[in-house]
Amino acid sequence: MSLTPLFIGAFESRAELFGLPDEGCFRLFNASGDGLDGLTVDLYGEYLLAQMYFDETCARAQEIIRAMEPAIARLPRSPLALLVKDRRKLNDGDGFALRRTSETVWGDAPPPQYRVRHAGTTVLVDLLHGQHTGLFLDMREIRGKLRPFYGGAGRFLNLFSYTGVFSVHALLNGALSAVNVDLSAAVLERARRNYRANGLECDDRDFVRGDSFEWLRRFGKKDRLFDMVIFDPPTFSRNRRRSFSVKRDYRAALEAIRSCAPGGMALTTINAESVTEREYRSFHPAGWEPIFYSNESSDFVYKIRPYLKAGLWRIPG
Repeated sequence: MSLTPLFIGAFESRAELFGLPDEGCFRLFNASGDGLDGLTVDLYGEYLLAQMYFDETCARAQEIIRAMEPAIARLPRSPLALLVKDRRKLNDGDGFALRRTSETVWGDAPPPQYRVRHAGTTVLVDLLHGQHTGLFLDMREIRGKLRPFYGGAGRFLNLFSYTGVFSVHALLNGALSAVNVDLSAAVLERARRNYRANGLECDDRDFVRGDSFEWLRRFGKKDRLFDMVIFDPPTFSRNRRRSFSVKRDYRAALEAIRSCAPGGMALTTINAESVTEREYRSFHPAGWEPIFYSNESSDFVYKIRPYLKAGLWRIPG
């Protein structure tokens, strides 16, 4: 059975996204939600990035690419290139490593710092190297829902900040200052570049390299307060000093956030299909008032249930 109708149907169901103002990135094909597990296809500006996660998908790579071509030809605008990335986990003898280089199937490869528009911001993405591009497209609609609340968020704290996209979006839409905390110096440098790409001033004091939980403790100890906090942690993480598990540690983290944002707001997220919406809500302390709840953007079609649980909460003073 040809896979072409799957791709045509998926791409055409997202045709209206091409007309969104000031938006150039979204998902065109979302694995089992669109009928083929282990494959995603994203549009980044003028480039398509297909990612393959399983051995079975990679073994069918040529067949999949051939089947995709008629659907690509029917897109509202023609991409400059198709890139394919192998995202399978490979045992390297010491845990797991990831293949992290995209192959250019046709067209000319994009520059390593390629500018795209996302939720009204400019973001520099790398479609060629690394596990992630520097932009999580599943947050597109959540960023839109946050926009009306930034005006009341003069002091903004972005934990696990990655490339700083939440902070850039907040500063462009009413926040007065933002602090970005992440363990990786490399991603904090990418955050600085995203600031500059949007004409925002870069103060090194706003980019803090370190453990987000340790800095929450420090902020609380120093009575440093914030009006809005972004808490978008990995489901599980480990560094030299601590490990973090959503089911074990989420509540304690929210208590720490309450101490440095009394009367403020917090966007909290969990990226795990195994955690239900009910569980996610139950992690929040008594007295926290939900302002809105959301899942991944609608272009991330799911087969059974959403994986992303996200909500904006009012923290009691």
